[in-house]
Amino acid sequence: MKALGPFPAGAAGAGRILVRGNNWIGDVVLSTPAFRALRTRFPRAEISVLAKPWVIPILRHNPDIDRILLYDAGGRHRGILGVHRLGRDLRRERFDAAFLFQRAFEAAWIARLSRIPVRVGYATDGRGWLLTHAVPATPESLLVPRVEHNLALLQAVGIAPADRGLVLAPGTEDLNRARVRLEALGIAMDDRLFGLSPGATFGSAKRWSAERFACVAEGLSEQEGAKGLVFGGPAERDIGDQVVRRASKANLVNLAGLTDLEEAVALIGLCGLFLTNDSGLMHVAAALDVPLAAIFGPTDPRTTAPWCRRHVLVRKEGVCCSPCLKRDCDRDHRCMSLITVEDVRSALLDLRQRYGWDPVSVRWERLQGGSGRTVPLVSLGR
Repeated sequence: MKALGPFPAGAAGAGRILVRGNNWIGDVVLSTPAFRALRTRFPRAEISVLAKPWVIPILRHNPDIDRILLYDAGGRHRGILGVHRLGRDLRRERFDAAFLFQRAFEAAWIARLSRIPVRVGYATDGRGWLLTHAVPATPESLLVPRVEHNLALLQAVGIAPADRGLVLAPGTEDLNRARVRLEALGIAMDDRLFGLSPGATFGSAKRWSAERFACVAEGLSEQEGAKGLVFGGPAERDIGDQVVRRASKANLVNLAGLTDLEEAVALIGLCGLFLTNDSGLMHVAAALDVPLAAIFGPTDPRTTAPWCRRHVLVRKEGVCCSPCLKRDCDRDHRCMSLITVEDVRSALLDLRQRYGWDPVSVRWERLQGGSGRTVPLVSLGR
């Protein structure tokens, strides 16, 4: 694999870079150390990230990127003709290089249509011929943490990691909205707050039962005097309602579908404890250094475990069919059903004993001085 030469010739650190972002919230969070590596290697470059609408909030306050380019998959860039239109839109931007963290054929095809002279990506999905720097992807290379996988792509072309920490900070306005929300819910700054993420957009196989989430929430409220928030998107509103309804003794509010992602990020950052399935919000909590317990069943913790120090993994070892990576279980869902309420309570107790449980006020102070900068969002072709 050849390394990148001077970029562009005679202007080390300058130029125009396109990054093809991933399509899942968690994957975008796990890409942020790679953004930092690009910024460190090319300090004067203009770095633009091409992203679909639902992941843009994760990028809006990232200090390492200059622009977000809207991939309007539901409108201007929809379908085959839309992809070719996107290629023409990007061609006008005259990028010097593209780094493709999204591994699908489409990402490489768009970069080729855009006539970007340097195209770096993994040789997956039969797309190696579309890349100028096609990095081999062996089965072993796919079974490493996503952060390391992304950084390995850059290392293959001579770009060293800057650091391996996740980069995510709520915007100042979003933090203020979160505080107003908490006040309206009767949650004070000296309260201890926990968050629950009982959904998982990928599929039902990743979800621990709503009834068991409710049992854990009741214990946290009754024994610790804590207050809780349920997080998720509009499609997870019903799951959140089930948890709240069954946790009748808990001081618990379902916010699934009631906040935008920016406000949810800020609210999660104010929690002192987080219980979650393997989901995008799990990675948000990890990036915000919230102590968390993550429940894993059909997915592989070798690749998608929380990338943070303050976490506990809850998983049943020895389940013959796990990890299966299926969206929906066609058997008895044993990898999740064998995880008991006591297993999770024990994990949360371990977290509290090791890291404590900060009240909202302490979490608030830690988030101050976050990002007051907003990355511009560009609608292509308009």
